[in-house]
Formats: sequence, structure tokens, C-alpha cells
Amino acid sequence: MGRSSLGTSLVRVTGITCAVVCALFAGRPHLHAQGQAALASLSGTIQDRSGAVIPGATVTLSNPEKGFSREFTSDASGRYTFSLVPAGTYNLKVGHTGFQTYVQSGIVLTVGQTATQDVTLTVGQVTQTVEVRATAPALNTANANVATDISEQQVVELPLDFRSPYFLVSINSNTHRGQVWQAFNIGAMTSGPGADQDAGAFVMSGSRYGSVGFLLDGHWNASGDWDAIMYGPTVDETQEMKIQQNVFTAQYGLSMGQMINSITKSGTSKLHGSAFEFLRNDNLDANNWFNNRAGLPLQEFKRNQFGGTIGGPVKIPHIYEKPDKTFFFASYEGLRQGTPLTLLSTVPTDDFRKGNFSAMLGPQIGADALGRPVYEGQLYNPFTTRSITAGQVDPASGLAATQSGFIRDPFKGNIIPPSMFDPVAVAAAGYYPEPTGSGLVNNFTSAVTAPTSQDKYTGRIDHKISEKARLFARWSQTFEFKGRTGAFFGPDNPAGTGEKAGNNRWGLRSGI
Repeated sequence: MGRSSLGTSLVRVTGITCAVVCALFAGRPHLHAQGQAALASLSGTIQDRSGAVIPGATVTLSNPEKGFSREFTSDASGRYTFSLVPAGTYNLKVGHTGFQTYVQSGIVLTVGQTATQDVTLTVGQVTQTVEVRATAPALNTANANVATDISEQQVVELPLDFRSPYFLVSINSNTHRGQVWQAFNIGAMTSGPGADQDAGAFVMSGSRYGSVGFLLDGHWNASGDWDAIMYGPTVDETQEMKIQQNVFTAQYGLSMGQMINSITKSGTSKLHGSAFEFLRNDNLDANNWFNNRAGLPLQEFKRNQFGGTIGGPVKIPHIYEKPDKTFFFASYEGLRQGTPLTLLSTVPTDDFRKGNFSAMLGPQIGADALGRPVYEGQLYNPFTTRSITAGQVDPASGLAATQSGFIRDPFKGNIIPPSMFDPVAVAAAGYYPEPTGSGLVNNFTSAVTAPTSQDKYTGRIDHKISEKARLFARWSQTFEFKGRTGAFFGPDNPAGTGEKAGNNRWGLRSGI
């Protein structure tokens, strides 16, 4: 497209679309190879019943719901090609003088697909129409890629415990989710609920962790360090997913041949929307078999997921009224979850609080520089630290040193006298609860709360510049908070109410 024709087209768009154009060119480095991964192409040969090719046939590919229509004239070899086509369901119309018009509906083009659809025309009048409604899926003869398509219907109707489309990768027998990670937050909340479904690690066809690539609307959707998913689309904003294997073409160069490719929905020529609410809690759930067998009650559980979508044409009364040119789509999903956790910790025993650490003493493991035995778990008096010289007698113990260095005297019986207690340590020890079990370690169990709050937002604008040029821009953001009360002190924790972790991510995508 020449610069002048593009400029002329953009003069007629509204201020809203101008903002989209700015976002588009701000992300221009991603508009080439990776952008093609979110689109499809359809090609084929037009011929008559004898097998002779038909040049000059008018071929039209259309999707009225999304205002898409593109026309092509078959070349001297009878070939036609529609490239950079958004995934969706299309109608194909072929006409030529002396032949009946061919119309085929329900052609499904999936994300990243290179499809072939040959057409055979029958001799007759152009006003006569041959309509094909049911046909085999369009063939992919351009490459050896192996893929599993997950349609919008499957995303919506298949059961999902946590409403993340990425959990549907198990539909492909060669793919499984190895482990769910907490994006940007591995350490603090690993014992908390697995609420951040946006970060996942998938293993495909025996490949190693981190070798699977993630695309969202043709844009790389994973962090560059440990392959965490940056933004996980919601169920209601996902149009289609494709689990691709054996992909070694240029647009998939950041992966090792395995790719999970997703695209989001766009607005259509009609206003539409949806709303949902999913509630799970222990008042509605049945106890599991193992708890019933052990006589244990059902664990407390609270989860609430809610949200909605809206999409349609952009119309501003008396200013911009072109329902077949610009479309919008927006979605929101919220999560509120509260689940108690049982934590295993270590607290001081009653003897430890009194300074009696004799239970820590183990077998002899050696001798010090004065020849005295050294026991496992032995405590030493720091105030008796002194230097000794090899061959000389230590005045404090009356023993001859076998080597030079520094030495301390052990507490007899591993018992610290109360006169040496530090008042700060005594005060700190008072905050620890009494053990709930026996032993020196892992002797305390506690039930703590682990609240999770998550909000996901997506806004998308699609604009048709001409029959051959379209652009879109999408903004997505996740706000997430996870917390956990302290294992020992609960809300009375002198250091605070417990662990907290924020996990906010956003992404901007544009394409033409």
C-alpha cells in the first residue's frame, strides 16, 4: 500500500481510531513474522469438470458478521490466494461467465492455518447458483505442521476447574501441564493457593521445560527468563486456541517447534454481550471419600469468579456512524478466593524456653584444640572466647593446647543459666505459641487464611481501512494480590499481618 493511499484512508477515521493507529505503529517491530501467526490464509485452484483451469474467475471471501469481505481474480493458472485473514467462519463465492455461481458457506479458518480449497465450476448461467453447505475441513497442504484446534465452543463448554483456557492443553495427548508457577512470585506464596493460573509450564512431545512458546494475537506472550505466561486470556475473551507441533517456519522462531497459539475475540456488526458468575464454597461441596473414611470434616473453601463481555460496532451519533468499519470488544473477570492452609512449623519447646537444650546433644563428632570432646548440637558460651597457643597450657582449663587459635567453653549439659538470658530474646520467645506436637522440629501446626484477589481487563478495537487493509489494537491487564497470615502470630504479628504479594501485568498488542 502506498503512503498516500494510507494517509487518505486515515483522514476519515475518528479520534478513537487515531489512538489505535498510534498504538499500532508503537508496536511495529512485532507486525511482521509473529503477526502472521495469528492469521490464516486460504488458497486454491478454480477449474471446470474436465479439470481445465479457469483464469479470470471472481473469488470473494466474506464474513458478514465481522464486516469482512475481500475479492480476488484467479490468475492464468486458475489460482487464488487470500492471505492475512483473521481466524473465523467464512463464505466463499466464485463466479465466471459461462459457469454457474459457486457459493460455499461455513469454511472455518483457524489461527495460523494455511488452508487449501479447490473449486470446480459447472457450465451454466451466472444467475444459477450451486450452494455447498456441508464439506470437509479445508486442507493444509502448505507445510507439515501438526496441530490440535480448540474452538470457541470447546473453550466455553468443556469443564474447567479454574476457568483458564490454557488448562485445555491436555486435549492434545502429547501435551501436559508440568507445573503451575507463580509469576514473579515463586518464593513467597508457593504454599498458598494456586490462584495465578496465568503462569504455567507445559511440556510437549517429550520436550524440556521452557521450550514451548506462547502467542496471543500473534504476539509473544511469555517472559524471557523462565517462560511464564505474561497474560492469561479469560474463557469469555478467547476465540480460539491452537496447540501446534513441528512448527519450524520463521514466525515461530522463538520456540523449539512447539507453540500454544491463542487469539482473542473482536467486536462484530451487532451489539452483543455476556455475563457470568461461578460460585464454589464448602457449603455447596460434598466431602471427599478420604475425609469421610478418616472421619474428617470438609475443609473450608471459598471461590467466586465473575465478569462479563461486551462488543459491537463503534457508533457516535451524528459524528461517526459506520457500523461496518470500526468494532470494539471489552471483557472483565474477577476472582475472589479464600482458602485456609495448614502450615507445619517449628517452635521452641518448654525446656528450650528455660535454657535447657540438652535434647539437642548428639554423639561425639571430634575434639577441640584442648583435647575436649565435641558433641553434635553442643552450645558454647560466647563470653569465654579466648586465644590459645600450641604447646602452652590454657590458664582457664589447665589443659595443654595442641594447636593455636581461638576457643570457647561449652555450656555444661547444654544448659544456659537464667542469669545469661537476654531480655530481648526472652520477650521474643514469649510471642511463640506452645508446641502442638512432640519433637524438636515441625512440632507446630496452624490453620491460616490465604486470600487471593484478581482482576483481568481487556479492551480491543478493530478498524477496516479498506477491503484489503484492517488494523486492530488490544490492551490487557491483570491486577492480582495474594496474601497469607503468619503461621505463628496471626493478626497480632508484631512484624505485620503476614505475607503479601502483588502480581500486576499488562500487555499492548497491535496489528495490521
